[in-house]
Amino acid sequence: QQVHTCDVRCCLIPDQRGFYRCKRRAPFELSEDDTISPSGEWKSKWTYEYLNGWIPAILLNVRCNNDGKLLTNGSDTKNCTYYITKYALKKQLQHFNLSAIITRGYAYHLERSSYTETVHDYQRLLLFRLVHTMNREQELAAPMVMSYLMGWGDVYRSYHYSVVYWGTFVTALYRAFPELRLFRGGL
Repeated sequence: QQVHTCDVRCCLIPDQRGFYRCKRRAPFELSEDDTISPSGEWKSKWTYEYLNGWIPAILLNVRCNNDGKLLTNGSDTKNCTYYITKYALKKQLQHFNLSAIITRGYAYHLERSSYTETVHDYQRLLLFRLVHTMNREQELAAPMVMSYLMGWGDVYRSYHYSVVYWGTFVTALYRAFPELRLFRGGL
């Protein structure tokens, strides 16, 4: 329902004097243009008093009536900024600290490597233990693990690329269209 209609069971609530009022504040105040006053109060363009404030670009491209809201300085802006930043940067948990993981693996290696006889064996065992220490602490998504186990690599593609050589292309073109040989200098 695009046009707001007030209903007792939906949005009409009694105020302090017993009169019903719309909790969505309809009918909305009309405004011919988007405006911001010097005191910071803003109004979006509102041409029909029972239709939410809508953004024409969203209405045309997404084909739905989405309510638009201007976020100025305040708690809404702060909350949106915090959410987006937290989502984009992701909280660095203990297992994401690679240097600490490698340090723990190296300490383990120093404690338990006295039996190795050659430097080659010692270094090989060090690399083996460090790689396994990192793999043990790393979080991997289930699709990524399955991709590795199946031998598909890091990326799954539903298509395959093939090399097309220009000389082969021109030869096939000449076979299909012999009249192009007359214009050989043009190709």
